[in-house]
Amino acid sequence: MKDSSFISNSSPLIAFIKKKELSLLEILFKKIIIPEAVYNELVESNKQEDQINVLKESIKDGWIIVQKLKKFKITDLNLGKGEKEAVNLCLEIENPFLLIDEKKGSLIAKAFKIQTLGTLGILLLSKKRGLKSKGELLDNLDILIKNKFYLSSEVITMFLKKIES
Repeated sequence: MKDSSFISNSSPLIAFIKKKELSLLEILFKKIIIPEAVYNELVESNKQEDQINVLKESIKDGWIIVQKLKKFKITDLNLGKGEKEAVNLCLEIENPFLLIDEKKGSLIAKAFKIQTLGTLGILLLSKKRGLKSKGELLDNLDILIKNKFYLSSEVITMFLKKIES
């Protein structure tokens, strides 16, 4: 992960905005790049003005960067607009790492040799770096589930096993 460029799809950002922990991403990654379509999704999907302001403040502070896609290298990915732009942005940037939760988008990214990390993987990374305890991770999982953040039972089971190791 060292010296990687971190590009994010909307779902991990939504999760950390809703948990009021967007700053954790800044601590872990220093800088995150999002394509314009992801920015638009975040603003349109979030009706709570305070949460939109947190995102806009992070952009103003310069650690979240909205980047225009130069051109689509791959157009027919059968993904949502934000996911499609995020994968294409990874293809433009050297040593990309894609923050994404959606299984289909993640599998497509991996097919292009793009490393991926989802919301629960980010939480595990925060534990590994000593930023969160096991109890805090369990609390975070509970918050995500209560906020109707979709996580498959397979992903939750894997997360709970990794917390123990």
